[in-house]
Amino acid sequence: MLGKLIKYDLKASAKIFLLLHVLFLLVCAAARFLFMDRIDFHAPAKTLIAPITAMIVLGTFLISALSLCTSLLITFRFYRNLFSREGYLSWTLPVSGITHLWAKIISGYLLAALDMAVMYAGILLLVTGRNVTDAYQSIAPEIAGSVGMPLSSLGLWIFAFCVVGALSSVLLIYFSICIGQLFPAHRVLCAIAVYFITSFVIQIAVLVIMAALGLLDHSAEFTTLADEMFTLLVPNTVFSVILCIAQYAAVHYIMKRKVNLI
Repeated sequence: MLGKLIKYDLKASAKIFLLLHVLFLLVCAAARFLFMDRIDFHAPAKTLIAPITAMIVLGTFLISALSLCTSLLITFRFYRNLFSREGYLSWTLPVSGITHLWAKIISGYLLAALDMAVMYAGILLLVTGRNVTDAYQSIAPEIAGSVGMPLSSLGLWIFAFCVVGALSSVLLIYFSICIGQLFPAHRVLCAIAVYFITSFVIQIAVLVIMAALGLLDHSAEFTTLADEMFTLLVPNTVFSVILCIAQYAAVHYIMKRKVNLI
């Protein structure tokens, strides 16, 4: 039954998800062939600032918008299927609340991970033109030396950390919605408030822990950028895993004992 629930969730989200991500890739392809491929990286530096800045701003906007839309899609699916009118039907199925929860966790994480993969593919599409790769080859040894590894390897590591962190993001959404359902009224607004408050508390807690461990000591000398990145990302990933366990425990308890659709 778990497999059927996962399949149903993915199918329900597939149309919007595919539309958004295909559109994202089409925009990236258009930007690549109509704009990026026309940039002459051998031109004076002053003439390159404006087009490169424009591409960075556009890319940041597109990635942020796509990530937000995916998060909203995951949020909407979880809330609608379990806590809206559709929830009355869902809870009559011969499955436990925990099975529903795992179906939502797996389907939500798959969507989040695929979202990351498509964004990574879009970035690769933008920066793999011949003019970009030729320009990069001339400075690749210097960059690899200062970074500590080739940019391709650094990108893969960042992608891997983001994919792992996606689970924490999904569970935070579910945690906020479940906490919001405990309030007698204005549950959606309460869930939104819980999300932002919890996010703020988590950020403060991470900063405090990292400061206590001396990870924010800028006087420390790092051999390369990669060393500094791993010094920060590894503890963050460990904290995300611990946070996932805590959030899952809370959601598990609420889904098992405190669900109230009235």
